[in-house]
Amino acid sequence: MQISQIKAFLAVAELESFSLAADRLHITQPAVSKRIRQLEDGIKTALFDRIGKRSILTPNGQTFLPHAERILHEMKVFKANMSHQQNQPSGVLKLATSHHIGLHRLPQVLRAFKIEYPQVDLDLHFMDSEDACTAIANNELELAVVTLPENPDERLSLEPVWIDALRIVLAPDHPLATEQNIERPQLLDYPAILPSTGTFTRKIINNYFSNQKDDIKIILETNYLETIKVMVAANLGWSVLPVSMIDHSLTGKQLSGLDIERPLGIVTRKNRTLSLSSQAMVSMLQKAT
Repeated sequence: MQISQIKAFLAVAELESFSLAADRLHITQPAVSKRIRQLEDGIKTALFDRIGKRSILTPNGQTFLPHAERILHEMKVFKANMSHQQNQPSGVLKLATSHHIGLHRLPQVLRAFKIEYPQVDLDLHFMDSEDACTAIANNELELAVVTLPENPDERLSLEPVWIDALRIVLAPDHPLATEQNIERPQLLDYPAILPSTGTFTRKIINNYFSNQKDDIKIILETNYLETIKVMVAANLGWSVLPVSMIDHSLTGKQLSGLDIERPLGIVTRKNRTLSLSSQAMVSMLQKAT
């Protein structure tokens, strides 16, 4: 019985598909089939029933499932212990981040990290900041670099790294683009393209407009700031974006009497001991401020 066979078994059991398991494991479908067949031969029992396009666990497969999970977990614990004993970051580092931070803030940090710790394999998970914080709180992930929540879960530990100054953005030919000072009520007369409800940036916008937030003429909501930028540049509406994203295709404006910003940084779980790889990444991020 080999770890590669256990991983193949667990992937098929979860996805109910040999082809999807092959995609997840970055191997061919025949290779997955071979590993499952070898595992079945080794323990002398069938583990899956093929029903249509689905591969369902047999009763013996269901019995074997918790043992397989335990075997893989023990192997991960063993490798982690070995890494600690060697006092050198190694293995896989799972890092959750938002698309914006991953594109605009992290590349140089990740490049420096790989140069200093070539033995660590980076496993990036792009997700909404809110989802990443939930995963950290639930112990599903160890480390995230995201927009920090204004009212965080009490289980989370937050450390700011960057401050994103936000600006109202308009197309250069928008009717308000030539205004020296824009007042809040003026924006309510024009369509808006905003981050999705529930995102930290949207909460900042809602708080700023306060009782007038329901009067905003929203024509599109999306979590992807790059999409917002393109739509605003096409003069389909105004929005709020980080200063770092403003170029010749946009006009950035401050609203009269108020600066708005959002903190970006490190999220970990309180009372959880970080792996050496995560500790090394946190240290490198702290130097990026």
